[in-house]
Amino acid sequence: MSKTKPIIVIAVAIALAASAAVYLSRQSSDEPASAPAPLAVNLGESRFLGNPDAPVTLVEFGDYQCPSCKHYHPMTKELLRRHPDKVKFEFRHFPLVEIHRNAMGAALAAEAAGEQGKFWEMHDLLFQWQEKWSASSNPESEFLAYAAQLGLDSNRFMQVMRSPEVQQRILSDITRGRQASVMGTPTFFVNGQRIEPLPANVDEFIRAMDDQLRAAR
Repeated sequence: MSKTKPIIVIAVAIALAASAAVYLSRQSSDEPASAPAPLAVNLGESRFLGNPDAPVTLVEFGDYQCPSCKHYHPMTKELLRRHPDKVKFEFRHFPLVEIHRNAMGAALAAEAAGEQGKFWEMHDLLFQWQEKWSASSNPESEFLAYAAQLGLDSNRFMQVMRSPEVQQRILSDITRGRQASVMGTPTFFVNGQRIEPLPANVDEFIRAMDDQLRAAR
């Protein structure tokens, strides 16, 4: 098993890199092909909401095209509303590219918005309009519309969305997920411990984290 695991991780990285390339290649562009200039991308640390020093860290491995992830999205927001000082929420990209053809593009869009300080705003819009962009043959136009709605520099947004640095961030997330035996979305961890089964509502979320939350009082 120890020899097999690195092979699986490498295969996943290759598959995700190929998926990013395929996604970007099928997006239409009227601009002439040219060698891209080097792009400095500020990727920062892990994307999180809440108190950075909170005693409880909730990590979600998610896919923006996943209906179940959309279902859990308001629960995580409510959890943070109830416990703003005790819970830190981190979102890790885990696009299921085999079944969700636009999931990689959505992850790229979220990171491109994040480079201009609007990751969580784009995160919310992607779940809000999931059905629309998921069904689109040209989701990039939808992502550009969301970027405009957020007041982002659209040229910068597209540059960053197509940058290898952003693709690498997503590959790093999925590699960490595979190393943690994540197989589907959403998958949640509380202080490194997987939550199983998935909570049905925010109260069950709190019960699942009860020990950690009690310790934080």
